[in-house]
Amino acid sequence: MNTKEYSKKTAYKKKHILLSKEIIFAATRGEERALQVVIQHYERYIDRLSSRELYDCYGNIYIYHDPVLKTELQNRLIAGVLKFRINE
Repeated sequence: MNTKEYSKKTAYKKKHILLSKEIIFAATRGEERALQVVIQHYERYIDRLSSRELYDCYGNIYIYHDPVLKTELQNRLIAGVLKFRINE
């Protein structure tokens, strides 16, 4: 594989946007706006974890997003962020 083909394949990788250091420090201190930003950052991942495939009697597949599980995952994320300690 030559260099041109390799760069062509890697050009379409998604760029992951990281949370800033200030947001992380503020979230560990318990600031509400920073916690909302953290939850919004992980929203797609939480949605994916809280979705389930359901099958009807004809074999059709339906995607069900469980709101109770989603809320539980968000609460555990908040609890984990608040327990996290950073030595500055």
